[in-house]
Amino acid sequence: MTNLSLIVLTIGSLLSGIFTITSKNPVISILFLISVFVQAAIYLILTGVNFIGLAYIIIYVGAIAVLFLFVIMMLNINLSEILETDNQYTKNLPLAIAIGFIFIYNFSNILSFQFFSDLNLQENSYLLFLKSNDLWESLTLNSNILSNLSLHSDLQLIDITQIKILGYILYTYSSVLLIALGIILLLAMFATIIISKNENN
Repeated sequence: MTNLSLIVLTIGSLLSGIFTITSKNPVISILFLISVFVQAAIYLILTGVNFIGLAYIIIYVGAIAVLFLFVIMMLNINLSEILETDNQYTKNLPLAIAIGFIFIYNFSNILSFQFFSDLNLQENSYLLFLKSNDLWESLTLNSNILSNLSLHSDLQLIDITQIKILGYILYTYSSVLLIALGIILLLAMFATIIISKNENN
């Protein structure tokens, strides 16, 4: 189920990236850009990289993309001039697809499946070498001792995710700074709205 969701997120992010480039309406293009960042963040969270996924949502989706959206909506862009350009936005699409395929080909050569198979062969040969020596018995003895020691409650570790650690630090030791930051951001948002209304009047 997780692999299927990762494949769906990958395909969705690629399609959203293509629609971001090919969309003639700048507002729709920014919305597709936000969807790319959201899907990439969900992909990272599902793969276990929680901190970078949250950083994508907070920094890119919560700040940059929304800022672009508001700026484009406030610029009063004449869409008729954009629609008159016809295929100006899509004329370089074959070049972009070719560059993308070249990048994927080079990346697959760097991290090829042969590399991982070679690692597995080296690991198996190393284990066979250990089995042929007396060191294998000592290693198995040490592993049995460690497995018996791990049953004690004093040696058991708690599984804590990155999100729990960040939440514990923010809301325990930096709660005052977090509230002050929220108030500053709220005042900045009100200030931009008031300035834009005064300029329109």
